[in-house]
Amino acid sequence: MLKPVSWEVSDFLRYRRRCPRLRRLVLPAWNRIKKSGICKAIRMWKDLESLTMPSIENPPYLMEEISKNCNNFRELKIMGPCHVFFANTLVAFLPRLKILSLRCSVLLKEALLSILEGLKHLEVLNISHCLLIDSQRMNAQPLPPMKRVMKELDESILKAASRLREFLTCMNDSCTMCERTINDEGLMRWYKYEEGLWKTDEATSLAL
Repeated sequence: MLKPVSWEVSDFLRYRRRCPRLRRLVLPAWNRIKKSGICKAIRMWKDLESLTMPSIENPPYLMEEISKNCNNFRELKIMGPCHVFFANTLVAFLPRLKILSLRCSVLLKEALLSILEGLKHLEVLNISHCLLIDSQRMNAQPLPPMKRVMKELDESILKAASRLREFLTCMNDSCTMCERTINDEGLMRWYKYEEGLWKTDEATSLAL
């Protein structure tokens, strides 16, 4: 397992060559790594099974590489917002995904339903401490962002999630992590909190 927090590009290139049998990669930020670099690495890491990554604006290029090259890929953690485009990309390129964590981020209801209905092999989904946004309500009237946040899961979500082995949720006003996600407006500023807090995950296989 590789879990770099402050890699330079040279570090990434070195480990890419030294770890051809890598199975788990934890890369919560990769702003210094070029698109071509991460794609080339994925092509080398045929045994990759698990990835922790930031949310990115153009996910298809990465998900397609994983789909083509990593036959055993099974679990993913996204550290950042999950919008409809991202969700649809997961459904299109990683249909056999089994474990997914979206904790502590902004999550559109439409994106959540796309994941629940489209990822037929999904067994575990973690949306704990997410800001779940009702996109239909958002389109119906111009409400401030915090007024669009769902306080509880509705019937459509619960029905779609009923097939999962584990559906991990927390939308509790008294929860410290829920409060922090709200205060950070769904874009967690992990540097403000306890060291290593970002490594936590209710989906145990994704925790560090």
